[in-house]
Amino acid sequence: MYNPAVNRIRLKLCKSPSILPVAFAVRESLRPQFTRRRRILDENKGRALVTAWGNGYAAAMPSRSSGPRPLRIASRALSIPVLLLGLLILTLLASCGPAGSGPEERLPEPDNAEDAGDLEQIRLRGQLRILLPSRQFTMLTRSGFTSDHELELARSLAHSLGLSPVVTYVGDREQLFASLENGSADLVIARLTETPERKERVAFSTPVDHVREMLVTRRDVPPFSSVSDLAGHRIAVRKSSSFFVTVTRLQQEIPFEIVIAPESSDTEELIYGVAMRDFDATVADEDLLKAVMAYRDDVRAALPLSEPRPIAWALPKDMPELKAAVDQFLREDALTAELHDRVYGDLAAIQQRKVLRVLTRNNAASYFLYRGGERGFEFDLAKAFARKIGCRLQVVLPPDGNLMIPWLLEGRGDLIAASMTIRDSRSEWVNFSEPYLEPQELIVVRAEDDTVHGMEDLRGRKIHLRRSSSYFDTLEPLQQDFAFELVLVPSSMETEELIAAVANGEFDITVADSHILAIELAYRKDVKAAFPLGNRQAIGWAVRREDHALLAAADEFLSAERGGTFFNVLSRKYFEDEQRIRAVIPKRSENLARISPFDQLFRDAGQTNDIDWRLLAAQAFEESNFDGTAMSRVGAQGVMQVMPGTAEELGVEGDLHDPQTSIEAGSRYLRQLMDRFEMDLPLGERLRFALASYNAGRGHIQDGRRLARERGLDPDKWFGNVATVLPLLSQRRFAARSRYGYCRCRQPVAYVRAINDRYAVYTRLFELATGKPKTPRREGPEEASLTLP
Repeated sequence: MYNPAVNRIRLKLCKSPSILPVAFAVRESLRPQFTRRRRILDENKGRALVTAWGNGYAAAMPSRSSGPRPLRIASRALSIPVLLLGLLILTLLASCGPAGSGPEERLPEPDNAEDAGDLEQIRLRGQLRILLPSRQFTMLTRSGFTSDHELELARSLAHSLGLSPVVTYVGDREQLFASLENGSADLVIARLTETPERKERVAFSTPVDHVREMLVTRRDVPPFSSVSDLAGHRIAVRKSSSFFVTVTRLQQEIPFEIVIAPESSDTEELIYGVAMRDFDATVADEDLLKAVMAYRDDVRAALPLSEPRPIAWALPKDMPELKAAVDQFLREDALTAELHDRVYGDLAAIQQRKVLRVLTRNNAASYFLYRGGERGFEFDLAKAFARKIGCRLQVVLPPDGNLMIPWLLEGRGDLIAASMTIRDSRSEWVNFSEPYLEPQELIVVRAEDDTVHGMEDLRGRKIHLRRSSSYFDTLEPLQQDFAFELVLVPSSMETEELIAAVANGEFDITVADSHILAIELAYRKDVKAAFPLGNRQAIGWAVRREDHALLAAADEFLSAERGGTFFNVLSRKYFEDEQRIRAVIPKRSENLARISPFDQLFRDAGQTNDIDWRLLAAQAFEESNFDGTAMSRVGAQGVMQVMPGTAEELGVEGDLHDPQTSIEAGSRYLRQLMDRFEMDLPLGERLRFALASYNAGRGHIQDGRRLARERGLDPDKWFGNVATVLPLLSQRRFAARSRYGYCRCRQPVAYVRAINDRYAVYTRLFELATGKPKTPRREGPEEASLTLP
């Protein structure tokens, strides 16, 4: 008889990293007393689990080749004590909660909320209430969206909305839907299949995945050739699952028994029940089944029971504003997920990737957005370096300046180019390049303040600055001798903001590098430099200590460029010539969240066509640089470079040189292209294929997908797969075998990459400007949190 409690203990014992060494010991001692079918772990599964847990378990559980395993008990005389120990382990496991649970995740069951409402009401409450089904163990990491991955994503969503995530695990899966309906929850993330029956009760987000439902049987039963082979079998499913709907429909035509599993059982438990012969079969999503089969060889996918179905987050039906925010967040993540990757490697690895990831800051001296274009002294200099080593530049913007070095060490970037002063405290962690700037640190006061001329005049004054800045390192040793007060400000504040606060009287005094103050003085005359703090300070790029080849290449580049024409032009453009500064750098008071003159038009078109407006803006910049009068040599017109015939087919009337008409036509065309690709493609891939089709035509992109399949690549992925083979269509031997023939397909590859990168920039800068950055996504259980001195 199927017993979910016993099954749960079996699974915990099989999968808990903390108990595995003891489990091996119990198994080794009791080997003669149990049949093979009832063994908890065999040798192969044990090794698979070591591999699966890698980080946390491998060190504690060496392989056979490395010597005797810990707690290995060989003596038969110890069988009874070990059996008692095993029973004790089972008792302890039965009382265990979800693996990895913390206080936040063990909140009591939610009560009915009186303050239910849409996003505005949720913001007043200050919390995003997230529900998940209870778990008895942490799931294996697998490709695609996992429950743990989705939870981190939901937490990032909450932070991006200015809310605190409140996570509650619910034992009864039916309660997940009831909680949304009665207003006691805002979001459910449970790998839910979007079905017509469920859509009558709740709303669903844009899909996070598409999966098929698979029939699961033991490997030792005869293969199933069709669903008719289900006759006479016992199939276990939960009544609240989408699988129940599937098997109920099948039961109308084929005689088999449906075993209703408890709502507290998860799918992996039911798969284990199949393996233990508690019933004949169950149903599972194919991605979860693939993960289970990585450590079990006694179950298999018998046959698919459905076409790919959308997996989505569930929300209350009466919250359109929350749904819109969730959808935009998920769309953004689909195109920017690669920015969360942690990758290490010296110059050769970077050149092989063809991407140089540069960590920098969003300020006037380093990197900023102006009229849709990326600018900044550090940006232009780093871009030239990336070009020299044969790479494209990818900008990475940490939410706080004090995360620069931690993010570099965590593999989130390859190089720091952020006007970083070379200090001994920083050199303990990173290696610095040759200096390329040597500004002075200046005491900054209001223009009318004539009382500060030297260090003695700082007595009793308050100096506002960041703890992570080099200015703090300079002033802290002098504080006792000159009796001034250091007032710390948030690390996210830029030096320009501190200067502005001094100018308006909010702060008394601050400190700025001379090149940063020069930019501000091009616009304002209400502050001034009182006096310099000591000698000039050296500024350099930073790399990881082990990246010697990258450091050597940076040194060679900076030594060659410093003092040369290119470097001098950059210096005059950004720091020396006030007229040039005003031409290329926006005032700090300007709306930094503004991307283009047509932002509202992009917003309207994006909402109508269910496309992130910032993606449309990134595409428009690539098409026309926001020039409404633009016309290509083949007749494409306006901001979005739409052909008149295409606009006519889309039913868009009017002058395409009118930005509103062009944006309406371009966004509608992009939406149409997206809808022509398979719905079960990941959202990010559909968007990239649609963008490529916008540039080169859908037929050529489909040819590229067929060519990718022929060459053993994934036809459903753009980067590294279809994008790799698409340029081959410009060669006669490949074009002759393609349905749509010759294509200059290097252009759409570059087009998609440029828009993808620019979209990532727009979203990141928009988050920083609005003060709602997403929390960095965790890549594993050990989120690095290096604290620098």
